[in-house]
Amino acid sequence: MKTFLAVSLGKSPSEALRRPVDAALACLADEGASVKSTLGDDGWIAFSGAESIETDQDPAETGDGAFTYALGKLLWRSDAAVAPRTVASLVASADPALANLFPPFAVVHRAGPAQPVLAAVDWLGFFQLYFWQGQGVAAISTSARALAALAGGTLDYTGVGVQSMIGWHIGDATIFDGVRVLPAASIATLHHGNVSVREYVGRLSYASSGRRAPSLDDAVEEMAEILKSALERFLGARDGVVLQLTGGHDSRILLGAISLPRRQGLRALTLGDEGNRDVAIAADLCRRYGMVHQVHRVDGQAWPSDAGVHDLMMNAARALECQASPIALTPLLLAESHLAQGHRLSGLGGEVARGFYYSGQPKGAVTSPALIRRLAQWRLCINEAVEPGVLSADFVASARSETAHLLEGLFPGGDWLRATDEFYLYQRMRRWAGAHGTVATMRRESLNAMFDRRFIELALAVDPTEKRDSQLLGRLMMRLDRGLADLPLDIGLVPSRLARRSAGTRIITATLAGRRLVRKAWQRATGGRRPQAGATTAAHRLLQHWRAAPDVCAPLFDVPIIREDWLRGVIAGDHQVKPTTMAFLADLLVATTLKP
Repeated sequence: MKTFLAVSLGKSPSEALRRPVDAALACLADEGASVKSTLGDDGWIAFSGAESIETDQDPAETGDGAFTYALGKLLWRSDAAVAPRTVASLVASADPALANLFPPFAVVHRAGPAQPVLAAVDWLGFFQLYFWQGQGVAAISTSARALAALAGGTLDYTGVGVQSMIGWHIGDATIFDGVRVLPAASIATLHHGNVSVREYVGRLSYASSGRRAPSLDDAVEEMAEILKSALERFLGARDGVVLQLTGGHDSRILLGAISLPRRQGLRALTLGDEGNRDVAIAADLCRRYGMVHQVHRVDGQAWPSDAGVHDLMMNAARALECQASPIALTPLLLAESHLAQGHRLSGLGGEVARGFYYSGQPKGAVTSPALIRRLAQWRLCINEAVEPGVLSADFVASARSETAHLLEGLFPGGDWLRATDEFYLYQRMRRWAGAHGTVATMRRESLNAMFDRRFIELALAVDPTEKRDSQLLGRLMMRLDRGLADLPLDIGLVPSRLARRSAGTRIITATLAGRRLVRKAWQRATGGRRPQAGATTAAHRLLQHWRAAPDVCAPLFDVPIIREDWLRGVIAGDHQVKPTTMAFLADLLVATTLKP
């Protein structure tokens, strides 16, 4: 796994920042990595697990001060892998062709010892790369914590408030004061103590563009060809590729885009327990097409001691840079520790094509503050919000108000349903899934074929009425493989039926939508939360350790927004804590124990 930090010094920087800072270096040393650093004319760089791809040497050993790092495991466009040297040339010229590479990726490049450091992220900004501008000093890093250590280690309580409301971050904010994440399709230039950011390709937007939507047939035809071509080339270039297969629509579409001869002997991986619908459906698909199926149990996997779970949770929070739920990541990291990393096929991106937030939303509406507030109340601030009573009343009121205000600025004007598509893509997908996706791409090659920019552009462009209730994805599944389209999904719906707007399909989808609204109403009224697989076990074990060894969570008493009486009651065993709240506390514990 590669980590990276570049610090550029200008006029009159703090003396403490002129040389590598131990607290920042420690943030690059997660999982026992060996960190190296080197001084230069413009500042210093530090890294772990990084090599100069062009020379196959550590950057400190190249001698000329030039380097190009691909920080993830994969640089791939629709037809082939891309050499880091080629990407470096595109970065240096801010070439829009960078958008042809599949997210997530990040590349850091310097042409020579006196040259600026350039850092680029994918067109979606899915790879989370961070920057900070201080007085006479600036820095770029894979670690938000490392930058926070340079900046003084203080929290951004607006960011903390947003995370307490929705469980992840929006815009370019982080939990740390002054530390930002690079925007989508951006290149940062670090030189002479300053960092500047520019865009290399424009944002995809259809909410108010007035552009004519493509016909459903034309969009489906092109989307199918994009997937088939990308997967054929990747499978032809890599041995031992593993398809992450569930009972859902997205991985089913990937399977449909793989030719029948390629399916024979293809390895498929499903995380779940025996009796789980995902596992049963995936197993049936593997039998049908001669694929090799591996099932790894999540809830039933062997857990370490309570103290070991605490360590795993802290490592997960560090891996996520305190930007999302370590409770959700911990069971996955534990599972992945038993699995070969290799090359994976992932179905991320399909959610954009099915109107993720459409349920319960009015047709033909124009974006308004009232619609945004309603969506926040019923969808955004439900699943991962901190439970009542944990934080001070004043902070909760302030966080709710500030989060609402920030959300209003993130939805484009124009067609409301299209605006929700763009919010999902550039906020939830980029910041929530991106935090987890960055952890994955630093550990293994994972191709997300649905992240092809043209594929996403088509998904956004199709008329919302043809995306609602998964009609677009049903048609795409039929175009790829009619046999697969006739098999039920994990939710009981059949893709080939979703593709047609029959009276029966309308009744079924309306019934499911009604059930979702009832479930959301129950969650909102009762504070009920829906934990991810393994999250309940992880949260319970973490809480047991804190009660047995309260010193490990003692720093939380110094966080002014946490109610001291509530925290003492938790440690005393007076009340239980929901997994989403434990995730928030774990992030805060890691974030507040940085030592600048």
